[in-house]
Formats: sequence, structure tokens, C-alpha cells
Amino acid sequence: MLRIFFVTLLLGGTLFAKTYKVVYDLTTGSEAVLAKKLVANTQKLKAYYETKGDQLKVAVVVSGKAYRFFIQNLAHSPYANESALLKSQPARTKMLEAFSKIATIEMCGMGMKHRNISPETLYPFVKPAFNKTDALVRYQNAGYAYIPLR
Repeated sequence: MLRIFFVTLLLGGTLFAKTYKVVYDLTTGSEAVLAKKLVANTQKLKAYYETKGDQLKVAVVVSGKAYRFFIQNLAHSPYANESALLKSQPARTKMLEAFSKIATIEMCGMGMKHRNISPETLYPFVKPAFNKTDALVRYQNAGYAYIPLR
């Protein structure tokens, strides 16, 4: 009888858990915005929801000045000569690898073509989308709240 009670309690908890969904439209060229407003705030928000028994699903759509942060092979990219970007890459890589465990990250494919960014230069956790609009429409139609990060 006690087993049935605990199984019912566990199942009841999952039945009442909420799933929150957010899609970030990331266009910033600021590494501080990337680290604080995207990564740190999202990790805190996820932890907050988990303390309530809820979940957070996170998607990020990358475009604009944010491309530079999601390229693993900077030497073969339009950002090869940006010394500050190269210098900060090891710490950023570690941060983004951890973040990719909680977020789906897509990059605007049309912008990639326009900037001559090859999909092979991206981190393995970054997937090219057809374009930014397509990705944002898909996520918003799936119930994700839209948050711009400029």
C-alpha cells in the first residue's frame, strides 16, 4: 500500500509540472550580454523552475553580430583577425559547451552564406537553420516565448 502511495505521489508531481519555453533572438556583439543575459540568467531561470518541479526548454537563434561567438574555427572565418575574440575563445568555449547542454542553438543560414561562414567552422552543438525567420517562427508556433537579446 505504501508503494502505491509513493508511485501515485511521483506521478501526480509530474502531472502538475509545467514546462516553460523560451527562444532567444540573439544578435548582440557584446560578450558581456552573451555571458550574463543569455547564459547566466538562463541557467538561474532553469534552476529556479526546477526548484518548483517545473522545466525550462531553451532555444537560441543566432544572427547579426552574435555569429562570432559560435564559430569554433575562427582562423577560417571572417573573424580571423579579431585578436580580442581569439583571446577570449577558451573561456567562451567552456561556457558555451556547458550552456549547450540546456539549450538548442541554431544559426541563421542565410546570414552565414552572406558572411562566408562555413557550417564546418561552427561548434558541433550549433546547427544552421534555413534562416532566422524560419527558426523563430518554428519556435514561436511551438509555444516558445520570444526574447530579443541585442
